[in-house]
Amino acid sequence: MLRAVLRRLTYANVIATMALFLALGGGAVWAANKQANKVGTGKLKPNAVTAGKIKANAVTTSKIRENAVTNGKIREGAVNFGKLAAGTNVVATATSSPVAVNGASAVTVSFPTPISFTPAAGVVDLISVEARSSNLGRSGTESCRVQVLPLVNGTEWAGAPIVLSAFEPSGENPSGVIGSGGATSPIGLAAAGATQTIGAKLIGSPRCSSNGSVTVAVAITQSK
Repeated sequence: MLRAVLRRLTYANVIATMALFLALGGGAVWAANKQANKVGTGKLKPNAVTAGKIKANAVTTSKIRENAVTNGKIREGAVNFGKLAAGTNVVATATSSPVAVNGASAVTVSFPTPISFTPAAGVVDLISVEARSSNLGRSGTESCRVQVLPLVNGTEWAGAPIVLSAFEPSGENPSGVIGSGGATSPIGLAAAGATQTIGAKLIGSPRCSSNGSVTVAVAITQSK
């Protein structure tokens, strides 16, 4: 059998076989090259790219689409006064002393210095309020809920209250505590020339532990 094959093995047969091999191999390489850079967004399974798969510092400012980061996408308490843009004009700021959270009725949040300013026409002022808890917990099995309500000239701010809470731990929140929160909004747009005095009140609950407290910080800034 081998001798018969060798008798039929000619130069032309060898060259033809090599040409066929190269053609098939080259086609495979061409196909592989054609597939390079072909993983588009449509081929990614939902939630396939997790935070752990993104290289550190890979998502830079230039790679974020304009207006892509909205209020709803910012974690509560993530933007604090220390992260305000350099050069932002801080008009007034104050931080309260700790306020107990286990009271049965609303209490006034005291600041060491008055927080007031006078809006000017054509200038956009912002009020930023941040609440942070210490030892926030439940006194029993019921959830503890604390509300911080900013006041403007003695009236509740139009923004939603800042809510902190302690509850039964879960897989979503193993700590069972939402211990900080904040909000920012324009203020005095329709009150040019009228002094705005800022305050706050806290509504706690007897369901909160007696050693829990909340500190409130307020800042008035002018946007660039």
